[in-house]
Amino acid sequence: MDMEYKSHAKINLTLEILSKRRDGYHEIRTVFQELELHDTISFEVISGGGLELTCSDSSLPGGEENLAYRAALLLKSLYAPDKGVRMHLTKRIPIAAGLGGGSSNAAAVLKALNTLWKLSLNDTILLELGARLGSDVPFFLYGGTALAEGRGEILKPLPDFPQTGVLLTSPKGLKLSAAEVYGSLRLDRIGERKLDATGKFVQLLNENRGLGNDLFDDFLKLLCNDLEFPVFDLQDDVFLLKKKLLQNGITALVSGSGPTIFALSRDEELLQEMGKRLIENDCRVINTKTTCKEKDIIKEYTKGGDH
Repeated sequence: MDMEYKSHAKINLTLEILSKRRDGYHEIRTVFQELELHDTISFEVISGGGLELTCSDSSLPGGEENLAYRAALLLKSLYAPDKGVRMHLTKRIPIAAGLGGGSSNAAAVLKALNTLWKLSLNDTILLELGARLGSDVPFFLYGGTALAEGRGEILKPLPDFPQTGVLLTSPKGLKLSAAEVYGSLRLDRIGERKLDATGKFVQLLNENRGLGNDLFDDFLKLLCNDLEFPVFDLQDDVFLLKKKLLQNGITALVSGSGPTIFALSRDEELLQEMGKRLIENDCRVINTKTTCKEKDIIKEYTKGGDH
């Protein structure tokens, strides 16, 4: 049995940086939200115990510099030394864009190979492995909407965020590494934060569970990201892009460590039209939607045909 698997992007609806930890990481509170935008990874079990990874984007490495490959290597070294797999990553999520593409790829590999290699590892073990690979990887093992604390590995699933259109945009060709942005962060410059915006966001989600009240505008008021200022310090073009969206009456925020800005609106025609204008201004634009937790297996098949 071989497999094709979805690997979704994410945005941070809130991201609060609380302190610098002794281990060098930062203590955070964030609400992750999964998007319909996704990469696709195909898996073919091979004999001989080898690991192979190819990618549709030639700029990505295929070996241990790639987080998806490292996820397979970690799983193999601990639980499946005699197993092998050939993987192909079809890349749609922009690289180094604050959308979690690499972490999502790693989580997809852990989930898919757990099934393909018939390891039967439980969620606790998979989450521990994910945390070893990267702070955002555990979220992608959950998907949907979730609260993350610690350095991002302490997770609590949340009720679904109301589905909405999402415009993703950034200056074309611009990439920022998380290390670069966190290195530019000064906690004393974060300034007056919205009082426990993440806590209020989570409370609103929980209170509206199953009620169907239209609280979309209330959620928009709580969006926040303490990494926006270091992103703006590093790339003034990102600040100008956000300013342009706000001037057009569209709620916008930097996602994660940037440089991608996401804009939310239930008026998808408005987002489409804004996207066309941004493309004319040499911006990268992707239109997508928020999504709830879903089954990520696209197809399972055998050598003899569909299964």
